[in-house]
Amino acid sequence: MKSFILATTFVMAAAGSAFATYDSVKINERIFNDRPDSNLVVTNNYPASIRFQEDGFGPGGFANRHTAYLSEDGGANNADFDYGDAFDISVTVNHLLSTNVAVEAGIHSDLFGLGFFGQLPNGEVVSFGSVLPFFSFGVQPFGSSIDLRIIHDPGDGDGVNPLPGGGTPSYITYGYNLGSGWQYSPQIPMTGLEGGIPSAFPFFIGFGVQHNGATETAAFADTMFTNIRVNKVPAPGAVALVGLAGLVGIRRRR
Repeated sequence: MKSFILATTFVMAAAGSAFATYDSVKINERIFNDRPDSNLVVTNNYPASIRFQEDGFGPGGFANRHTAYLSEDGGANNADFDYGDAFDISVTVNHLLSTNVAVEAGIHSDLFGLGFFGQLPNGEVVSFGSVLPFFSFGVQPFGSSIDLRIIHDPGDGDGVNPLPGGGTPSYITYGYNLGSGWQYSPQIPMTGLEGGIPSAFPFFIGFGVQHNGATETAAFADTMFTNIRVNKVPAPGAVALVGLAGLVGIRRRR
């Protein structure tokens, strides 16, 4: 049995129509807090925007990390994504200002460690960490903003790898747009020990920043996330990305 949903339907055209499930975000400040004396201001206008401003880092170590994880209960708790949840999440990262600090900003995740998909300070567009499959688009021109997208297509097992009987694994597809059109990775199988996003453990996903190597007194970072679009097809629904000349389709084989 196959189901097919055009991306123009699956990814809502307007942000306000895409949040039937995720009504808010939970702000998780100082996940890394190597500069505890910094001044941090988080402005949460979800779903319109989320903004992180930090300066006055003071003495300390390597990095401060802050994340707005998606929430289903008014921001009280991080929402949990399970193995069978197909999802399509996109956002625009706006680099408003960065002085004397290296800013990593993008889509964050948390399961057995912290994951990241975004653009590093050297321009590399890359995903790594947590259960996210590693993929690099290489170093790209660094501009004032970048669009990011993650599509998750569940497989036939949950917490099992390899799948018995040659089943279909879970897949992740990454996309980015620097203003000249979307560029997509291939569908990347999730071949870690868990075989995907295991339902037995909480998996969080959201939007955040990591501020690395700031000077003590003259560093300032200001990043805003806009154009936030989220859609999830709960288990047992699932999707897969198929792209052609800008038309992206999503389908599931059972």
